[in-house]
Amino acid sequence: MTAKIPVPRSFDEVTAEWLTAVLSIDHPGVVVTSAKVDPYMGHKPNKARVHVSYNQAGNVAGLPPTYVVKGTLNGTISRGRIIDFSNMAELVSYRDILPHLDCTVPELIYQSWDAEPSESVIMLFHDLLPRNPTYFPGGLTTLNYGQAASLLTMMARFQAQTWNSKEFGEGGIWGPGTPADETRILIRELYFDILPRSEHWETSVVSPRGAAMPRLLRDADRMEEGWKRLCAMLERQAMVIVHGDEHLGNVAFFPDGQPLLYDFLARAEPWPLGIVRFLIPCLDIIDRRNWERSLLAGYLADLTRFGAPDVPSFEEAWLAYRAAAICPLMIWLNNSSTWQPEACNTANASRTAIAVLDHDSFGLLGL
Repeated sequence: MTAKIPVPRSFDEVTAEWLTAVLSIDHPGVVVTSAKVDPYMGHKPNKARVHVSYNQAGNVAGLPPTYVVKGTLNGTISRGRIIDFSNMAELVSYRDILPHLDCTVPELIYQSWDAEPSESVIMLFHDLLPRNPTYFPGGLTTLNYGQAASLLTMMARFQAQTWNSKEFGEGGIWGPGTPADETRILIRELYFDILPRSEHWETSVVSPRGAAMPRLLRDADRMEEGWKRLCAMLERQAMVIVHGDEHLGNVAFFPDGQPLLYDFLARAEPWPLGIVRFLIPCLDIIDRRNWERSLLAGYLADLTRFGAPDVPSFEEAWLAYRAAAICPLMIWLNNSSTWQPEACNTANASRTAIAVLDHDSFGLLGL
């Protein structure tokens, strides 16, 4: 039944008829009588709120008045391999990974994708607006200590579940040959491993955010070698599921203080990468200097409390964390302004650059 439902390729195709087909899978007899899509949310034209009304069966079932739709939604022409990959990786996150984890995330109602004439993904979520979450648009408002600590506790909970999990191995639900494992491989091949030699690096280092940095941090040769050495160092660290796109634009809090993560690119990674990509861009520079040791110690204690085996000592974790700071620097120095507002890219590039200098990250890697 679901295979026959077309994948919308624009917001105009998110119609009452399409929503009826999707919602009647679990609610036979429900008809959506009207659907109105708001202007898209945020910086990228890939997510919007949909207002709906129903026939009597839908009203009796108590179905909600709004949903959030997210997908490729750019017609039949690909916007590039990395964007196609990220759309599919998010679908895989919600379909194959997050249902197995203890983590507060938006509830996925329906997902589908088409390969031709170009790869296109669609997801329909329950709308969180009735719960009044607080978001951090633009990445310019940083977290306080309690907010950062509560998010780290949530990360520790689901990462303890996946700490060197057998599910990453042959025959595991995230093992070789699975879509989740393909996400892990492709994010390296299409992004991290080639970024210092890409056109993004050449244009970013002469942009205002790059030109303001010390030449040490603009050196593509140093970054390429540093990334290789960091990957080798992290082979000794436990593999966990990470959010995969940790920044202020992907976190929120409900009024009771409960944290929320969304817009996942979930995959297996060495644990330091997820933590360093979260803390450094999400904290004010002075706050990070004052808090990161304590926050990291709390994360390690939470891992032990939630049952992770062989949690590293603080000294071992602190070394890996400091060296791994080059990862968010590489991301935010090169992040396209089509992905995040330039002000957000600049703020995060500045935070990560100063962290790399504070921690002598390249020096720790022998460079």
